[in-house]
Amino acid sequence: MSIDIASPLDADVLARLGGFDTPTLANALDSLDLRPATTGFTRPPLHGVLPSLPPIVGFAVTVTICTEPPFADAAARRDAMLPLYAAVAAAPGPQLIVVRDSDQGAGCLWGEVNATICSRLGAVGVVTDGLVRDLPAVEGLGFACVARGVGVARANTRVVSTGEPVDVGGLHVEAGDLVHADRHGALQIPIEAVGDVLDAADAISAREARLLTWVGSPEFRPDELAARRARH
Repeated sequence: MSIDIASPLDADVLARLGGFDTPTLANALDSLDLRPATTGFTRPPLHGVLPSLPPIVGFAVTVTICTEPPFADAAARRDAMLPLYAAVAAAPGPQLIVVRDSDQGAGCLWGEVNATICSRLGAVGVVTDGLVRDLPAVEGLGFACVARGVGVARANTRVVSTGEPVDVGGLHVEAGDLVHADRHGALQIPIEAVGDVLDAADAISAREARLLTWVGSPEFRPDELAARRARH
């Protein structure tokens, strides 16, 4: 059972956000002019490596790791993950862990063990510019992973810091930020504007549904596209 930590937002609000994909929420944010249209989301090669899992929404736990330099001693190797667990346990849930791989190395922080432990602590997934592994087991946990790619070994992976701002795949994230992620990638949602974002997403979805219904109908006329797009 996950640790019960009070969330800054109502669970129903988080569930509504989780009902949208990242492209729809990105469109909603664009329509509100809350920030430049080229900011606030991850860029390739980051993508969801478990595309069958639904979108996730959570409050960012920020972590920086390295994977290449050798450990100083056996104790350093043994304790390499402890700061991660402490940071997740102390954060408001649901937690979405955002990890910067400082050396873009070959090691994987995320696999069956860390996904299982962090799931038990309340985390719903990870967004990282590093690598992940043990995909069948991680998928079975329902632990979503947006990552640079898939790897084989843990190498010399260790946690360097927690709670500091990170830049992952072009997305700037601070601890406690609201982050939405799915198979496309991840985006940050301003907490103070969640209600407006949800309303805009509902309106955009309805307009697109009307437009696409017309496009697929016998009434479709190419010469009407400009007028229809103007209305939608």
